[in-house]
Amino acid sequence: MKKKKIQFVLILSVIVMAISVAVSYFIEAHTVVLPAVIHTDKVVLSSEVDGLLKRYYVSSMQSVKAGDLIAEIDNNKLPGILENLKKEKSKYEELITSAKTGDLLTNQLHELDADLLEYRINMEESKSDLHRINAQLKDLEGRHSTVLKRFEASKRMYDSGLMNNSDFEKASKEYWDYKEKYSELQADSLIAREVISSSQNLINLINSRKQILTKSTDVLASKHVVDINKVEAEISELQAEVQRLQIFAPISGIVTDINYNTGERVDKGDVVAELADLSNVWVVAYGSSENRHRITIGNKVLIQTGSRKKIWGEVSAISPIMEKIQSLSSTFETVNTYNKIEIQLEDQQEALKYITPGERLFVRIFF
Repeated sequence: MKKKKIQFVLILSVIVMAISVAVSYFIEAHTVVLPAVIHTDKVVLSSEVDGLLKRYYVSSMQSVKAGDLIAEIDNNKLPGILENLKKEKSKYEELITSAKTGDLLTNQLHELDADLLEYRINMEESKSDLHRINAQLKDLEGRHSTVLKRFEASKRMYDSGLMNNSDFEKASKEYWDYKEKYSELQADSLIAREVISSSQNLINLINSRKQILTKSTDVLASKHVVDINKVEAEISELQAEVQRLQIFAPISGIVTDINYNTGERVDKGDVVAELADLSNVWVVAYGSSENRHRITIGNKVLIQTGSRKKIWGEVSAISPIMEKIQSLSSTFETVNTYNKIEIQLEDQQEALKYITPGERLFVRIFF
């Protein structure tokens, strides 16, 4: 009896092993394991002022929230300029107090009328430009649907491998030309509106000054009232610039790049840091030419994390061309040509608990 039990256990073990081998063979025959990298969009943080990098409040690969302080720029000239402007304001206040009447009123009014004429001409020209630009924008908006449909049709052919990269670029030229023209017109429209607004503000300011000069018996006092307004505006602008010495995170994400050391010179427009936008994360796998012809859009994908947590996704795009790639995974480094395969995560927020943008790992694609 005991011998029969042993034989039964052995037979059962052999059957289980056979099933395991068969399942393993089936999985290997219908899947492929590829090296991959976690990708995300990046946001650059640029300095809006010149100065020296005073301090970073974050470190590389640190998670931050929207509104967190990232870095601070030091510009020791700004406080001095601000102090001089405040002294100039005090000087005008003293001049107004001690000002006496004079015979400059007529000349002052003539000068103001000449300035008014100039600003009104500028404003009317800008209004004419804005009318022309709006007409062109309306015409472009009317063509948007047609241009977009052509582009989307080309994109579908490209994604399906029915169109190569060169032909796709040619077919897409109309769309990108349209986008570029539309952006240029929007920028021109903004400039025209700013000129109109600026001209109107200056006209209002000059009219206010004329009223002061006309009603006041003290020409010098009237002049210095306007001067004070100008200085106060400069002080306000400078105080705003002082506030821009601090750079804050516009989004939540991960700090991927710290580009300066403490004390280094930073010019206006220089990229101080970069953030990875965690609201849009995807995976790029790298396969061979053979993989490209076996894998199709919609194939299920298992992302193999270090914690062995199962994260699922699906193939969303397959590049029609091969590219040179270096250092695909943490286990080997090489330079070779690979085919890019983009993978969309099923649940990004859940996946981010176990993966990090920039991380190298492996994925198993089922086909």
